Formats: sequence, structure tokens, C-alpha cells
Amino acid sequence: MRRLLIIAAIAAGTAAVAGIVVYGQMHMSLLTDRKATPIKAADRKPAPAFTRTALSGAPVDLRRFTGKPVVINFFASWCIPCKQEAAGTARIGREFGSRVHMVAVAIDDKQPDAIRRFASQYHWTWPILYDPSDDLAYRYNVPGKPTTVILDQRGRIAWQHAGKIGTRPVTQILDALL
Repeated sequence: MRRLLIIAAIAAGTAAVAGIVVYGQMHMSLLTDRKATPIKAADRKPAPAFTRTALSGAPVDLRRFTGKPVVINFFASWCIPCKQEAAGTARIGREFGSRVHMVAVAIDDKQPDAIRRFASQYHWTWPILYDPSDDLAYRYNVPGKPTTVILDQRGRIAWQHAGKIGTRPVTQILDALL
């Protein structure tokens, strides 16, 4: 009898968790349909500066990006939510073109070739930085992957979102900054 109660409790718990996950997936738009707004200009903090070499070999100096908003996407090539948002990130890059700078930072990733394949598969044409020690993720206070950080034209953090996100909130922030 006791064994049957334990099995029933485990089954009920599993069903409850599955129900919560399904409900969350079905109602995710409640989280992303709200209009995204940037941090008030007076409350923005300077973004940590960095100078790195992209996987392409090109130098990347964040200080040279002032004058335009910058979208920084922290990702991993093996990360499922990163893959789910990657095509949308590419659309944002195409849509905004030269009006913004795009940079991707591969974190928790130990294979540069896998990172290159990821960028190629999703048609990312901007600098891809390899951060094997996760130093940049730490400096940007990135809680997980994917995380999107948008800097204003003066190099200050105007918005940050941890987790998979659609194109709409990012577009709203960029439109507000431009």
C-alpha cells in the first residue's frame, strides 16, 4: 500500500510539472507581448569595455562602437534556447543593418569550430567573440544563456534580458534608442 502511494505521489508530481511546462509554453506571449522599454537614460550604467579578437581574427573594441546602439548576444552553440532565437537575431541584424552594431559572445562553449558552424548556420555576419573563461559574461552579470544586452549610443546598458526572447522586444528597444 505504501509503495502504491509513493508511486501515485511521483506520478502526480510529474503530471503537475508537465502541466506547468505546457501552460508556460502556451502562454509565453504574456511575457513577451508587453512593450519593452529601455532603462531611463539617467539610470543607465556604462557597459564594461572590452577589446577582443573575433573568431574571424578581426579586432573588436567596444569603445569604437559609440554613436550607435550595440546588441550583444551571449550564447552557446549547444544551447537549445540559443538556437531557437538565433534566426530572429539574424533578422534583427538584417533589419537594422548599419544603424546598429551586433556582437555575439560564445560562453560555456569549448569548441570554436562548433561556434563557427552555429554562426554560419544562422547567417550571423557580425563579430563572434569566443569567451572560454566566461570573463565577459561575468563582467556583464549574465545569469545564463541566452542573454541579450543592448547598449545605447553612449555605451551604457539600456536594456538586458536573460533567456530566450523574440524579435519584437529587441526591435522595440532599438526603435526607442534610434
